[in-house]
Amino acid sequence: MIPRRRFIAVIATCAVSSVACKREPRCAHCGMKLDPTSSWTTELRGGSPEKYDTPRCALTAWRRGRASTTGVKVVEYYDRAPRDGAEVSFVVGSDVLGPMGPDAVPVAKDRADRFVKDHGGRKLGLDDLTLHVLEELK
Repeated sequence: MIPRRRFIAVIATCAVSSVACKREPRCAHCGMKLDPTSSWTTELRGGSPEKYDTPRCALTAWRRGRASTTGVKVVEYYDRAPRDGAEVSFVVGSDVLGPMGPDAVPVAKDRADRFVKDHGGRKLGLDDLTLHVLEELK
């Protein structure tokens, strides 16, 4: 027969273990828990789409060769609508911070000049976001 205290300890351990084993979606680059409501979530499209917590994480993984992609899907800063990465400008060096700090902020091309005027930084195209540029954001 199991003593009562030991029985309660076993039950409590099982309860904690089942909660701890719950798998939350995480950034494929840094491992940060993904917030489904975040306007920073970025996706690299390819064989199997991978989600990232920020454009900086997604583009860094891509530029380092850790992920292959046929395109980048970002959320535009102002209207929070999903856009193809080739359709937006990325502003680096602004005063707008992402969940992990400085980031490449995706802004519609027709709003990018106004964003730079309001928040500083410089606008770049997707092809201009080299690994060197992304690493300078940290």
